[in-house]
Amino acid sequence: MQVADTLGCDPNSELLHRIILLSGSGLSPWALQRDPIFVKRKVAEHTGCHGDLLKDDMAPCLRLIQLNRLLSVPVDPPRFLPGFAPFIDGTILVNPTAPPPATNSPTVATSAGYELADFPERDLLFTLTSTESYLDLSAQDLEFGFNETRRDRILRTYVRNSYYYHLNEIFSTLKNEYTDWERPVQNPLSVRDATLEVLSDGHTAAPLIRIGYLHALRGGKTFFLHFLHQSGERDFPQSLKYSIKMPLFQQRITYTKSGETGNPVKLDNSMGSNKMNLV
Repeated sequence: MQVADTLGCDPNSELLHRIILLSGSGLSPWALQRDPIFVKRKVAEHTGCHGDLLKDDMAPCLRLIQLNRLLSVPVDPPRFLPGFAPFIDGTILVNPTAPPPATNSPTVATSAGYELADFPERDLLFTLTSTESYLDLSAQDLEFGFNETRRDRILRTYVRNSYYYHLNEIFSTLKNEYTDWERPVQNPLSVRDATLEVLSDGHTAAPLIRIGYLHALRGGKTFFLHFLHQSGERDFPQSLKYSIKMPLFQQRITYTKSGETGNPVKLDNSMGSNKMNLV
């Protein structure tokens, strides 16, 4: 989704008329590589394509490397951050073509991230599910939950890797705002749910809603979709798989029980039709 966001900001791209962002945007901490030189150094060490990391182009050398060797480069990014990802090079992501319009929230309108919504001439549909962070936890954590100590470790790691300043204040605020103080005793499942909410809001929902707000502020047509469907009691809503026709594909491969595919297939067709109507 960060690719669609960055391409939408390209003023020279005449092929794009509408943008659909599914559970992500260029403002998410996992969307853009903030330290591309680190990744370039790792690739150079693994492939032997050495040179000046700041000035030399490694592409001619990399084209001579076998694909399986390129795919085996160990980047090992910090948790919640990307490995191989787009980065801001000043070519695609340029300064806004016009100053921000007048608004009652000047800080939001002019702060970092405004350039990623600089495509008011293109319609935008951004989609969220209720839980955007289920891939951040293990299957065991999702099934049984965990205690507050583990929650604190997860949140501290997220804050440390996603922010630069006031880390203790941010951690304390998140812990306070996402704790259900009406419950005297927190059970493992409630702690799990609160942690999922923190991560969902932090790395996906808030940045994506911000893109939508800035796009609308600029005068663009902006649409919002909240995807709430769950395949089962222990499943989490996933809009992406219904957008790329996965349920229809799975129907022919794995679904065998009568009636199991009725609702997913209908929902899949409905999602596809709605998006095609926008396009």
